[in-house]
Amino acid sequence: MTTRWKLLALAVAGTLCCVPIASGDPAYEGWLLRVGDYETLARAWRPEAMFDNAEKQERLAELFLGPHAAQAKARPYEGIHFLFRAAVNGRPTAMRRLGEGVNKGSFGLARRPDAARCWLSAPASFEGRLACVSLTGFDDPKARVPCVDLAVMEAMDHPENRDGAAMARLCLANNTPAFLTPGPPPGPQDKARANAYARHGIEWVITGDVYNKQFETFREKFNRTTAESLEARHGRGYLDGLSKEISAGLSRK
Repeated sequence: MTTRWKLLALAVAGTLCCVPIASGDPAYEGWLLRVGDYETLARAWRPEAMFDNAEKQERLAELFLGPHAAQAKARPYEGIHFLFRAAVNGRPTAMRRLGEGVNKGSFGLARRPDAARCWLSAPASFEGRLACVSLTGFDDPKARVPCVDLAVMEAMDHPENRDGAAMARLCLANNTPAFLTPGPPPGPQDKARANAYARHGIEWVITGDVYNKQFETFREKFNRTTAESLEARHGRGYLDGLSKEISAGLSRK
C-alpha cells in the first residue's frame, strides 16, 4: 500500500496545477480529442475526477485504459483507480466494466468470479456496492485505490456530503484502513510515522491544521469506526500498543 502522508491540500494543489482555463467546455474538449491532445484532456478532467465527479472518473478510466493511455501520460494503474471510484460512486457502466475486468483478471485486478458477478449486477445501493468492494482483490498492489482518494478527498472539500462512518467502512472493505489526523505539513518524523503505520496496513493521513467543524465531525466518525473495526479484529488495546511501539521505534531513531 502506498504511504499517503502528504498534506492533502498540497496534493490537491499539485493536481490542479496547469489545468486549462477552458476545462469543462465540451467544445474545447471535443477539439482536444480531434487534435489528439490526450495529455491536456486528462489534465482538464482530473480535478473534478479527484473530487468524486463520477462521470469524469469514468471518462478518465476509459482514456487511461484505452489505446491512448501512453499519450495521456497515464500510469498503468491510474485507469483502474478511476474506474473503481466511478463504480463505487454508482456509475452502472463503470460497475459493469469493472466486473468484466475482474472476470478476466486484467489491469492488475485479481480474477474473482464472485466479485465479478457482484459488479456486473450493478447494485444501486451503497451497501450493495460495499459488498462488491469487499470481494474485489488486486494482483498489483498499486491498482488498489488508497483510502485518501477513495473516501476522503471529497470530504475535504464538502464534508457535508460525506458520512464519516460510511466512508470508514468503505476503506475497511477496500482493505485500506486509515486514520485522519490534523496537523501542519508533515516533517521527517511524520513521514517516518506514516511509513511505520503503512507496514501494518494502515494509512496515516495528515489533513491540515485549518479547523472546519463539519470536517471534524467527519473525522471523529471516521476514526472511531476504523478504530472499532481494528480493535474487534486484532483485540482490545491493539491500537494503543501499536502507537506505543511505533513511538518507541521513532524515539530510538
